[in-house]
Amino acid sequence: MALPVLFRFLDNPSYLDRRQYGHFWKEQMNYDERWQSFKRSYNNLNIDYYIENDASYYVVMKIPSNQRGNTYDVVIHFLTDSKVTMTDHSLRNYNIQIFSNNPVFGFHFGYANYHAGIIIPFLAKKLGTEILKTPAVKYNPRNAMGYDHSFYFACMYLTDSARLLNKEYIRSKAQPFSEKAILTSVRSFEETMAEYLENKDHDQHKKTYNKDKSLVDKAKELVDDASSKVGELVDRTFHRGQGSRVVKPSKSVGSKGAISSAKRITPSRNNTTAKTKSAITHKKPKRKI
Repeated sequence: MALPVLFRFLDNPSYLDRRQYGHFWKEQMNYDERWQSFKRSYNNLNIDYYIENDASYYVVMKIPSNQRGNTYDVVIHFLTDSKVTMTDHSLRNYNIQIFSNNPVFGFHFGYANYHAGIIIPFLAKKLGTEILKTPAVKYNPRNAMGYDHSFYFACMYLTDSARLLNKEYIRSKAQPFSEKAILTSVRSFEETMAEYLENKDHDQHKKTYNKDKSLVDKAKELVDDASSKVGELVDRTFHRGQGSRVVKPSKSVGSKGAISSAKRITPSRNNTTAKTKSAITHKKPKRKI
């Protein structure tokens, strides 16, 4: 099978009718929305270029997760056997081989991409034996080629500016090709899975901790506020600038004087009842027709 060109692969990696593989295209539409958000947050990514010869260029990028603190390694090998393409000023018409250690890339498309021949051969082992030999029956029952959001973001970043795929610019930044250097800089699928799970647990713990801490802080503020108000009330009621002398009430609440005073201002129960009955029982005379 012929290797794909970057733009054609981004547009239809599976080479299937889009109606037959609609789930992926729903995902791709979501990638477009997520890319806009990613671009606003990350507009200065580091890119490592390696040149093997005029027919072979490697691009290595670390793509941050837009949800947690970990990153994913994306590698794109631009290659061609066309003499005409080698004279181009850009890598846009070169064929590609790819790699990503994002768990989605491995679980969904690692097996299909590897058996289609588009995984970079010396990086394939970074995906692990299980990925390479086990079809993704659950995630990719059609065994179609594809990519994850980290690969998509890397490609969109590279193609968003013509300079980043311009050969003259690349030559000014590139290192001589070294398989060992790329292997050293790129983590395995297993390593990024461990980092993903660690960050996921850390984020969840962080959210829970912050929530609990917030509740404790709020409770403390309420207690401090209440204590302050009680202190002010005590000062106003009992001290009033008289040192520590407590002012006592002149009469006891249970004294006879207090009770008799209350009786004097209470209306007669009998009078109230009589008036209420009069209001209820009084009827207007019937009109004569």
